[in-house]
Amino acid sequence: MAKSVQNKRRALTAQKKRKIHGDPVTGKLKVKDQPSSLSGKRKRKLFKQWRREQKEALQNGLVTMEDVQMAVAEAAGEAKDSGSKSSGKIHLKKSVKLKQLKKHKGKGKNKRKSNVPAAETSADAMVE
Repeated sequence: MAKSVQNKRRALTAQKKRKIHGDPVTGKLKVKDQPSSLSGKRKRKLFKQWRREQKEALQNGLVTMEDVQMAVAEAAGEAKDSGSKSSGKIHLKKSVKLKQLKKHKGKGKNKRKSNVPAAETSADAMVE
């Protein structure tokens, strides 16, 4: 009983959608393309998967490092040739630790002075 009520409700919503968004003659809904944008999480997942596949291919001997370098060079050449902007590179956020290391670079106990002596200035320059 409850299932038939649910089916009727779904049918009604489908009819409403067809009436609003459908083709006026046939009443069929248009097939829309999925949005092309990727979320950051999805990009990271795809990038990890791609790296894993490349690593396995290298280990199995299916691909050599020369092949990979040539493929990268060809992709770079195609990117320069083509006017459209299609980036195969996925930008990932740098980890917080890397940022902190770069921020605090040069701070700490082991500060060393440079071995280059200071420029000697003559006494005449001091007087002026």
